[in-house]
Amino acid sequence: MVSRRLAEFLLRSAVRRWPAELHDELSREWQAELHVLAERGQRWRMLRFAASLAASRAGTPVVDRTRFDSRARRTAGTLLLAPPACLAILMMAVVGSGALVGSLFGVVDANLSQVPVLSALTAGLAVLLARRVGRGAARTALRGPLRRALGVMLPLGLTVVAVEYALNTTTDDLVRIAPGLVWLAGLALVLWGAGTLAGRGRVRAAWWLGVLAALVVADTAVVLSVVNHIPGGPGTVVDGVAQYDSVNRVSAPLWLFTCWTDWSFGLPRPTQWEIFLIGDLVELQPFLYLAGTPYALAYVIGAARPADPVAVPAPVSSPA
Repeated sequence: MVSRRLAEFLLRSAVRRWPAELHDELSREWQAELHVLAERGQRWRMLRFAASLAASRAGTPVVDRTRFDSRARRTAGTLLLAPPACLAILMMAVVGSGALVGSLFGVVDANLSQVPVLSALTAGLAVLLARRVGRGAARTALRGPLRRALGVMLPLGLTVVAVEYALNTTTDDLVRIAPGLVWLAGLALVLWGAGTLAGRGRVRAAWWLGVLAALVVADTAVVLSVVNHIPGGPGTVVDGVAQYDSVNRVSAPLWLFTCWTDWSFGLPRPTQWEIFLIGDLVELQPFLYLAGTPYALAYVIGAARPADPVAVPAPVSSPA
């Protein structure tokens, strides 16, 4: 489309007139706005937008207040509504896994299969939410990896804390879930690191760092919960019977994945009874991590990644 190419040419001319450290940010913002106008079929408005930027002097305001306020409202709406959407995902996965497993398997098999089905449904729905949120993240009003990380984590953290407070009525119950705060703090650092890498154009490295580090942080939170509340050794034994339940620490790195699969991966530890004790202690926490992490990573990486380079049409040589 000629009008789109002309608008892109005008934007490239406008970007080059600004300091080099602002090129990526301005190009990303303006290309996103141009894409929206092109999708709506507003060609003349698209050309006026590009022409006004090309004609404006570098250093003058280039985004009107109305557009900025609209972007801020979209950002606030996304960041505030996504955490409740993660909870809705978890609830739908709980209901869906119960109905699906109950209809396909017998009662005994259902008890053994519901946890992995719940994890699969939660992960699948969380990825769908992440893809949808990630598409609009480039138009965020937040600037800088730290602001984006905190902007994502504060509403998510408040939502998780509110849910845990509603589900746990006593002080002892609230102390039991306190290691979950480690997940919130750790994930904020992971988002900051992933956003920093994505802002430098290393998007693939940002995803690798984000996914692997988020798994480590979630596993650490589960391990801390178990270590703080379940003994590691059998303790006092009377007539060959341990006087309280315990979980052997040798299998600690697997506890998060055990919560998601209800399986010891063919290893002798954790035993089936230890798996039950771990799951009974942490309850829904690992599934909350699974529901919220994909959206958080998709948002900060999508908001930080540089705009895709615009293809410059090759000059057409006139026939001799």
